Amino acid sequence: MSAEQNSQKVLIVGAGPVGQMAALLLAHHGIHSCLIDKRSETSTAPRAHAINARTLEICDSIGISAQRLRELGASADEAGHVRFVGTITGAEFGALPYERQDEGAFAFTPFPLSNVSQPIFERELQTHVRNSELIEFRRGVECTSLVDRGNAVDATLKTAESGEIQTASFSYVIASDGANSKLRGLLGIEMEGPDALANYLMIHFQSDLRAVTAGKRGLLYFLFEPGVSGALIAYDQAKTWVLMHDWNPELENREDYTDEKCLGLIEQAVGQPLPETTIENISPWVMTAQVAKAYRKGRIFLAGDAAHRIPPAGGLGLNTGVGDVQNLTWKLAAVMKGAAGDGLLDSYEIERQPIARVNNEQSLNNAMKLFDLIVAVHGLDPEKTAERYASVAESPEAFPELAEAVAAQKPHFDSFDLQIGYRYNSEAIVDPAPIPEVLDVSDYQPSWDAGAHFPHRWVTHDGVVQPLQSLLSPSTFTLVHGPDSGVLAGHTQINQLTFGVDFKDEDSWQKQTGLPDNGAVLIRPDGHIAARFDQVDEDRFMTAVKQILARG
Repeated sequence: MSAEQNSQKVLIVGAGPVGQMAALLLAHHGIHSCLIDKRSETSTAPRAHAINARTLEICDSIGISAQRLRELGASADEAGHVRFVGTITGAEFGALPYERQDEGAFAFTPFPLSNVSQPIFERELQTHVRNSELIEFRRGVECTSLVDRGNAVDATLKTAESGEIQTASFSYVIASDGANSKLRGLLGIEMEGPDALANYLMIHFQSDLRAVTAGKRGLLYFLFEPGVSGALIAYDQAKTWVLMHDWNPELENREDYTDEKCLGLIEQAVGQPLPETTIENISPWVMTAQVAKAYRKGRIFLAGDAAHRIPPAGGLGLNTGVGDVQNLTWKLAAVMKGAAGDGLLDSYEIERQPIARVNNEQSLNNAMKLFDLIVAVHGLDPEKTAERYASVAESPEAFPELAEAVAAQKPHFDSFDLQIGYRYNSEAIVDPAPIPEVLDVSDYQPSWDAGAHFPHRWVTHDGVVQPLQSLLSPSTFTLVHGPDSGVLAGHTQINQLTFGVDFKDEDSWQKQTGLPDNGAVLIRPDGHIAARFDQVDEDRFMTAVKQILARG
């Protein structure tokens, strides 16, 4: 392929979930990409597990079945609770539901959160990537340098196996190469926020612990018995587990953590002899809370962990990254097709960086609130920790501060508003409503305001009840008309729907949107409301589109 042909492609560096989603979204917009990853194969370490409602909706909108993903994940019966325990078989100090996995969630989303381990999610995405004619997927290839020439980016690519070095030109580059992003360093983009909050060893092991957890199934088990630290994560109760173990790399060596030692730590966390257990891998990692100072440098964009290093407390990291590339890819496609001006690409950072900051702050708060539980269980006097623990373990109900500390963890495990309620405020929104301060991350209030994501509605189309999102286009704008608003003629490039004609809803148009019956709502390809019209006509519509797409 010639350099000129390559220049019509987007280079995506890093083929984790965010990179693969970027490639798939671009393909849905008809844009070619070259997706590379220096790894020769997908990592088997479970890592992320919470695939939230918005990510599932995005997947489903481009043909990646959300229902299949939910079936691949752990059921709500198995992974529907977080438990605060001494050990798995020891005292239990309280439990909370894990996110919105109940029937009530269907009022707000067609696809409630599911717990799917990252390797399974990546493999599912990879199947779609491999089947796309618009995606060139190459493993074992590293990007070693980038040169932005103003009208294209020259990338130096090195193949690990052969050592071959190739230079190719691309229209744009998306750096989704992880928390320790090499490309971010090459671009000289700094991170803001603490870079070392805590150190952990992720001990990934295979074991069937269903007999041990009978009667108290859960996804997360936070461990508080003195001498036992960290948390157990049940990706699959019958097979896949992780022990997150606190450690100090300044005083300990990774080599000291042999399989034998790790098996001992797992046995302590379980609280009884283990069934057959195999250590799969042991990986050190550092918890950070950082956001990149810039998301764009010329034709190069940061996305996912390369743009934000979010603590895992809350499961917002991977999902924030998927939101990044959903926001970015439709804009890149519009610019590459000549439908939008370059200024549209500036709205990517303006819209997404605040989301990462809010999610980072909440995740950090979640992590810090766990210390309240430690104090409630262990007390404040280190010399009396064992005595305090024994008393609390014997009669948890006798310590009201314990129940309060457990209840205070709710935002950690129910961040529904952060997951699906985030809003945008940029020039790519016409008269955006002020973004309200988030007072309760659990309290999502659907809104038809400009900048908000359109609310999920169960509507009737051709006699079938289905989500409104299934009628919207993920690759073009959708203009949803009130019942008395006439469809605009000559705009075949956008999707137009009329309330009460193309779909029926049990609530009235005015009650939902606050607009008169001859009004309309313009929805962007990423599902966010770009403009509201009390009355829509050709002039109003074109003026709005011109602003949104930065066309002069």
